[in-house]
Amino acid sequence: MKKLILPSLILLALAACKKEEKISPKAPQLIATALLVTKPDTIPDSAMLKIKLGADSINTDETLFIFNHKSSPRYVFNEDAPYFQGFGQVSLASISSDGKDLAINGLPYTFGTSIGLDVHTKNNGIYFLEISYQKKIPSNTQIWIKDSYLKDSVDLCTRNCTFNVSKADTNSFGSKRFKLVLTHHAQQQTATAH
Repeated sequence: MKKLILPSLILLALAACKKEEKISPKAPQLIATALLVTKPDTIPDSAMLKIKLGADSINTDETLFIFNHKSSPRYVFNEDAPYFQGFGQVSLASISSDGKDLAINGLPYTFGTSIGLDVHTKNNGIYFLEISYQKKIPSNTQIWIKDSYLKDSVDLCTRNCTFNVSKADTNSFGSKRFKLVLTHHAQQQTATAH
């Protein structure tokens, strides 16, 4: 009888180990799938965003972003429009990844997209940056202005970015002060584990 019980216990222990071995590799796959689902590409092709720089309701300038996953972040003839500074009190351009000032910037969206802004004014004073137009931008997209001069950020979806320019301080304007940063809130999901 002892000879029969010992082999039975060994078989039972091996069966239990094999059962755990079959289950455990599946658990990480489920976790990885759940993580992939929470970070979708949230800005569809042909979505548009326009940012406005202003001193008041009359003295303004705008730059336009058109999102397309096939676009390049670099300047591309017939996809982007170069910026030509006029005679207005303010000027605003976006900066391509290869350093070109653009009036219209066609670019792909990736999570955490960061785009430089070139901000110029003729005079000292208080100015603002705001969203002036949106098309097909999902509601969970966050549109931030990152200010490297003040080391601060403003979510343009909740309020305008107001700032001072001092012509004597070249860090208070130009191409190195502001960046537009696009992120999104992960969609709320409920999951149950068994």
